[in-house]
Amino acid sequence: MNGGRFSLYFIQHRTFKVFNKETKQNRYTTKQLLDKAFPAVPYAENNHIMVKGIKSPYDGDVTYWSERNSKLYNGMTSKAIKKQSRKCAACGLTFIGEEKVHLHHIDRNHDNWDKKNLVAIHESCHDYVHMSNRGKVVEIYEPC
Repeated sequence: MNGGRFSLYFIQHRTFKVFNKETKQNRYTTKQLLDKAFPAVPYAENNHIMVKGIKSPYDGDVTYWSERNSKLYNGMTSKAIKKQSRKCAACGLTFIGEEKVHLHHIDRNHDNWDKKNLVAIHESCHDYVHMSNRGKVVEIYEPC
């Protein structure tokens, strides 16, 4: 629904009309307010990655899709995922599907961003680690 009344453009346009009717506002001050409320998002921030050739999530190519999903994360998370061979440091399962990947600080010091202190784990594993292991350091999964 490209131009429907719930689109971001419509909301911004309607907001402009309402604010512009205020006595202390003119079109320039209204535009400044709207630029703060509706900032432009550059193309680079969308992080869209094209799918190669005839790839499909249902074709069974787990390696391709996990690599593609890891590119959607920032550099630190992506490096941790690759370092761990695309496996969760807490449970040892492969990162696939739509579950988010979190960076976990092993020593629980959130100011320590050393690569050795960061591991990538599933969102649900991260919740489990922080809920159940109060005060304990998470054991990093080492495949045999």
